[in-house]
Amino acid sequence: MKKIVTRAFTGAGVIAVTVAATCVHACGFLVLFTVIAGLSLREFYGFTGIDGGRKRAGIAGGMYLFVATFCYAGGYASNRVFLPYLFFLLLLLIGGLYRKTSRPVSDWAMALFAQFYCVGLLASLNFIAFDSGKATYTPFYVLLVFTLIWLNDTGAYLIGSRFGRRRLFPRISPLKSWEGFWGGLAVTLAGSLLLARFFPEALPAWYHWPALATVTVTFGTWGDLVESLIKRTYGVKDSGRLLPGHGGILDRLDSVLLASPAVCFYLELLIRN
Repeated sequence: MKKIVTRAFTGAGVIAVTVAATCVHACGFLVLFTVIAGLSLREFYGFTGIDGGRKRAGIAGGMYLFVATFCYAGGYASNRVFLPYLFFLLLLLIGGLYRKTSRPVSDWAMALFAQFYCVGLLASLNFIAFDSGKATYTPFYVLLVFTLIWLNDTGAYLIGSRFGRRRLFPRISPLKSWEGFWGGLAVTLAGSLLLARFFPEALPAWYHWPALATVTVTFGTWGDLVESLIKRTYGVKDSGRLLPGHGGILDRLDSVLLASPAVCFYLELLIRN
């Protein structure tokens, strides 16, 4: 019971901070998710064994990438804003030549993967927040992504813990069940239709609501499994301890990392065009 209460309080705090920072101003969104990007890299480097100067440089480079993507998506800068980051990637490769290690290619691969996984995927939130045609900040879609993920997490946890029998992906995550997946999807679909009644003008047609819910749940589940496989590979239970009852930042962000690019594609191809 104590763990459930701790988990609930931490979850409520995460929701409050995310909603407040995203709604108040675009700068609030930028600051919050730039910090999240840095903390995610810090956790990832921590359990994969990347430390010292490489860790500090990687965190700085990743945070710059998120800021650069924000500036580009918001129309504040041209694509030249990415040139310093490309220079950083070159230095990352060149630096590996001077490190005495038995696995230089594996080290390069992991350092680059960390940038892609922790920040590259997260940066798609910038293209969700800004309408590509108008470069105007629209926090609604960002909050929609998180709301759908929170609904799915709640539904999957409640249904899965009570009725879960058939394992969804036992090789990677033995606790996840098909019952939890379908329960999370059902709760998210119901929540999306309820939101459609309160915000009928937010999307061009009613069917986009359940469609976005399905996309978010499907890719969010894959995102959860991807992080589970990474942690299983490195023999860790949680990515960190920053969030009591939840683990680390990556443990709360795993669904967002794959759901955000998928939602971004949906918005650009079917709604904003």
